[in-house]
Amino acid sequence: MDLAHVFVCGNPALDFAATLRARRTLCFEALVSPDRLDAWYVESGVVDAVTPSAPADVARAREVREAVYALVTARRRGEAYDVGALATVNAAAREPAAAPQLTPAGRWTQATPAEALAAVARQAVELLSG
Repeated sequence: MDLAHVFVCGNPALDFAATLRARRTLCFEALVSPDRLDAWYVESGVVDAVTPSAPADVARAREVREAVYALVTARRRGEAYDVGALATVNAAAREPAAAPQLTPAGRWTQATPAEALAAVARQAVELLSG
C-alpha cells in the first residue's frame, strides 16, 4: 500500500480534502507532482486510468481540494458556505464527465485530469447537498 495516498474517509471528496494532512502543524502535501495526482485519481477509484497531468492540473486540483475542505468545514460547524469555495467546486463539477466504457472485464473509465477532478467535485456536491 502506498502510504502517500490513504483512503479512510469513505467518500472520494473527503479523501481528496485529506490529501493535505496535518494542516495545523506539519502540512504533509500528498499532491506534490502530476504523477502523484494521477496516482491519487486511479488509487481512489475515481477513474481507472487518467491521461498524464501537467503542473497546472496539480494547481487546479489543490484549489478545488481547498474549496472542498472549506465547504466541509463550514458544513461541520454549521456555518454559511464561502461563496468563492462554492464557485470553485461548482465550476469543477460542471466540467464534462469521463464516459465509462464496457469491456469484457467490466467497466473501464479513462479520463483527462479535468474529467477526473470533475468526478471528485461532483462527489463533493452530492455529499454536501444531502
